[in-house]
Amino acid sequence: MTPYVELLMQYVRPESQGAFYYDFRRFAKDPNVALLLTILLGIIGGEAYYMGEWKRGLLMSFAMFSGIGLFVSIPVWIARCFTITSECETYNDFLAYTLAYRYLPAGTAPEPPQPATPQNRPRPNISNLPVSVRA
Repeated sequence: MTPYVELLMQYVRPESQGAFYYDFRRFAKDPNVALLLTILLGIIGGEAYYMGEWKRGLLMSFAMFSGIGLFVSIPVWIARCFTITSECETYNDFLAYTLAYRYLPAGTAPEPPQPATPQNRPRPNISNLPVSVRA
């Protein structure tokens, strides 16, 4: 767990911390698995499927098998080998942020701090997560 997730545990009700931890472990992505998938299957977009970005995975696979992979897939694969672990940590921090809203006491707790995201980079899409973020 990242320090940000441990910080959010302070905002969650004590009786809900076990459920918060369970849900976080259920949906969190392991940076080591993502790095391994990037190294082994990254040339065809294998880590994109793991991260829930199936559209990008299909485009990478199509590019590699169509012959333009030398110009598209290989440079993207090399760059992803260096950035995938930080992307997993960003994904997990945002996941913890959305789950914290689920287990906050209604109206009594202060807003949890938002996770730090790099400038000009959209937040990761958390697919199959049955939680809506309050606006």
